[in-house]
Amino acid sequence: MHVIGVIIRYLLGFGYLIGGLGLLAVGGLALWAKNWKLGGASSLIGLIALLGSYESFTMASPFLFWLILIFFILLAVAAVLYVTEPDLGIIDRFKSPQKLLKEGKKEKAAIKFKRCGAYRDAAKVYEELGWFASAALCYEEAEEWDRVAQLYLQMGEKEGEDGEYYLRKAREIFEEKLQDFVRAAQVLEKLALLEGWYWEDAAKNWEKVGDTEGARRCWEKALEYYRERVKEDDRVFLSDVADILERLGRNDEAVEVYKEFLAYCREMVEKEEKGWLRHVVETLYAMARITGDEEFKEEGDKALEEYKKYLDEVIKSEEYKEELLGEVKRWLKERVDRRP
Repeated sequence: MHVIGVIIRYLLGFGYLIGGLGLLAVGGLALWAKNWKLGGASSLIGLIALLGSYESFTMASPFLFWLILIFFILLAVAAVLYVTEPDLGIIDRFKSPQKLLKEGKKEKAAIKFKRCGAYRDAAKVYEELGWFASAALCYEEAEEWDRVAQLYLQMGEKEGEDGEYYLRKAREIFEEKLQDFVRAAQVLEKLALLEGWYWEDAAKNWEKVGDTEGARRCWEKALEYYRERVKEDDRVFLSDVADILERLGRNDEAVEVYKEFLAYCREMVEKEEKGWLRHVVETLYAMARITGDEEFKEEGDKALEEYKKYLDEVIKSEEYKEELLGEVKRWLKERVDRRP
């Protein structure tokens, strides 16, 4: 046991020595940089470590040896406590959230509430601080979805460039958690003012709640948006224009736009983009459905055979091929939302 004790003392001695020299070096650099607080603390602890090294090697004063060892143990514990929760601090870690509130330390009280699982209380404190994103996260933990959505909506209307992100979060919660498609549609209309393609989603939500006037208004806005995209020489959006015209009951206009889109699709196929055969078939079938013209259907059937050959070349799964072909054939009977 005596030998083990000596080995331990010498290991401590070398540890103190290396640590002390390192701390003195840091302290010296900090003092040179006029960082008096860091420099003073590092130098003082470094000197204590060197004293600990001396005591470990010589045991001149066993009392001092143990005192220094206890000091560094407590220092290590304090460092661990600080690193694991730097925003809370060491002393405040042991206080109740209520006491921290009385002391005016709201941020630390909120942290304590979260650690205790009192997410609703933490959220309320964060709201008082104006930290709405943190409050929303706490309300999520408490599953108070209505309040979460309201906070995201509030941030979305104020947060400038980040506004779209928070509005999307609000929309997601209204739809998925609250099943409130009216408020989701209202949020989508706000998003549409930032990105026009949201008009389409807003229209679909108004349709879900039976608001035909709201849906029509949004479809008209979506039509304006996609027509502008086409004018920007992005003809891929012709399909969206035709789709919306069909939804609005303007079938003659829809057919004319479908013809333009068909020409574009064939151009893409000629450029060796064989995947566009799918859109050729869909467009021909859509025109056949709208007009009742068998000629469009016959052309669509021919294009379908070409599409089948293409799928045989690129897809091995028969099940997936049948799924794709089934979606294409549906265009003869109904309008189908296109795959992204």
